[in-house]
Amino acid sequence: MVTMNAGWPQAAVVFLPMLFGAVIGAVSTFVIERSRVRITFHTRWDATLHATCAQFAVSARRLLDLDEGPSEPAGGKRDAVGIMAQERRRLQVLMAEIRLLADVRVQLAARGVVRYTWAMQQAAKTDVGPPAGGDWARERALACLFEFYRAVRRQLRVPQAGELAPLNPPVEVRQ
Repeated sequence: MVTMNAGWPQAAVVFLPMLFGAVIGAVSTFVIERSRVRITFHTRWDATLHATCAQFAVSARRLLDLDEGPSEPAGGKRDAVGIMAQERRRLQVLMAEIRLLADVRVQLAARGVVRYTWAMQQAAKTDVGPPAGGDWARERALACLFEFYRAVRRQLRVPQAGELAPLNPPVEVRQ
């Protein structure tokens, strides 16, 4: 006949391996779940940041194109200034979203784009041409836009984030 008079040492021998197995399982599950949540969180915010920054870049590019002049709307300079004002308002709204989503480097670059596109709009509104040294506001807005591209690419962890193709790459002539 088998008796159930097991002492504490025998109970510990049976219970401790079960306890260690449960602790190991719980810790590994916690670590895996935590990393999965972190990846999901980054992916969700990265997608939102990507969409917002893409809209910001499109709006900034449109302002730069409007400032060039030859492709003015049918209504002439006055309509171009109105469209510029509308795009600047859109840029301001997108800037507020970028402030919520992006790191400081992206925010500063975007702020530079907003600042210099405002100067472009003011020059277009007052019909003051560029100074003798060139169109400084447009050049600075474009430089800030390229810095914005680089900063966003860094935050989104794009490989070789600092490398951008030039606006007008050289054309190879084949003979």
